[in-house]
Amino acid sequence: YYVINSQKPPFSDKRVRQALSMAINREVIGPQILGTGELPAYSWVPPGTANYGDPAYVSWKDLPYKDKVEEAKKLLKEAGFGPDHPLKAQLRYNTNDNHKRVAVAIASMWKPLGVQVELYNTETKVHYDEMQRGQVEIGRAGWIADYKDPETFLGLLVSGVSMNYGRWSNADYDKLVKEANAQTDLKKRAEIFKQAEQLALDDSAAIPLYY
Repeated sequence: YYVINSQKPPFSDKRVRQALSMAINREVIGPQILGTGELPAYSWVPPGTANYGDPAYVSWKDLPYKDKVEEAKKLLKEAGFGPDHPLKAQLRYNTNDNHKRVAVAIASMWKPLGVQVELYNTETKVHYDEMQRGQVEIGRAGWIADYKDPETFLGLLVSGVSMNYGRWSNADYDKLVKEANAQTDLKKRAEIFKQAEQLALDDSAAIPLYY
């Protein structure tokens, strides 16, 4: 997934975050760019996570890719960006051939929106250290569940946690995650978690790429 520094203008504008997310053609990443068949991600919690059922999804998941790009252009225009005033962004990734391939491909997917991307790579330790210190506009991250439960993914977006590299913060989201964690009824717990996930997806808190 990619994190976006939501504390830093213009990435603090939800329309900018959503436009960048919509313009990524996830369907080609697994089969064509990586060549290993990773599935496109439109949810924050992967399908098949225990005690959860189907995850929440972005509302635009099933739009044809062409329509996603058109909508993304509109959103950026509304946010004040276009050919005369291009959005400039630095995209960070930790040194790895696959991460580079994905970054180069996504930068080219953003080109039709008029986004000018500077690619920046460092070795893993430096990459995550700099992101934790807020030195990021857009940055690559990945997560493998510590345990089979939605909380291990949803906890990454809670305000103030060290792995919330994009520093997205939403009091309602934090409240829902806390409420779900206090819930012993698994069905109710899943429902509350799903509300939190939907809220994060609707706000483009981060950009899930592939499972």
